[in-house]
Amino acid sequence: MSATVAQVLALVDQIAPFELAEEWDNVGLLAGRPDMPVETVLCALDMSMDVLDEASRKGAQLVVTHHPILFRGRKNLAETDGEGRLLCALARSGIAMIAAHTNFDNANPGVNDALAAALGLENVRALEGGVRLGTPKQTDFGLFAARATAVLGGPVRRYGDSGREIRRVAVLGGAGEDYAHIAIAAGADVYLTGEMAYHKALDAVDNGLCVLEAGHAATEYPAISALRRGLQIAADAVQYDICVLQSEAELFF
Repeated sequence: MSATVAQVLALVDQIAPFELAEEWDNVGLLAGRPDMPVETVLCALDMSMDVLDEASRKGAQLVVTHHPILFRGRKNLAETDGEGRLLCALARSGIAMIAAHTNFDNANPGVNDALAAALGLENVRALEGGVRLGTPKQTDFGLFAARATAVLGGPVRRYGDSGREIRRVAVLGGAGEDYAHIAIAAGADVYLTGEMAYHKALDAVDNGLCVLEAGHAATEYPAISALRRGLQIAADAVQYDICVLQSEAELFF
């Protein structure tokens, strides 16, 4: 059975309900016609010229991303900067775009569950602010940092004692520097996030927490494969004849 952009949007809403998005966010259908037929969907972390070109080559009518376009106010569509050129190219392409940003961050399972799974954490539970707390296999901080580097692609900046035994790990993908206190309150030994200012990391160490700053995109990228799988499963469940792909064009390290 064929599907439309609007019907795929409803499937995304099942995976990452749009009502969970923060008020300041820009999610949902951001480009394209709701009634346009869809046969191929491309999932990506960001919309870029490379991702748009890949979607065109692979015959995708729709791109579903984590990060939105038009995130900040824009007063023109002049092709005088990178965003302007991308927006105009997207409009000319006829390809639709859906963004699932903070709604996917706040979903359960969502972005941070995918990150915890990629790191091999077990007994994962949700904390305030989307932070996830889980238990790793028996390890110390140095070995866990090496594992995170290998899994996420590095580089990973580390703060803390490499020999410290690690029993509980808190994770939050993306810009998570303001949520370290949640990890501390939960008794985590390590807090892994995408971005954390140097002095905030040192403050966390002073409060007994080891810190791994692993990169904004790298900590969110595992969620894209989870999004692709979830969207394909949801489409198959209602017998939509849709192929959901994951972008190979993204370079973020």
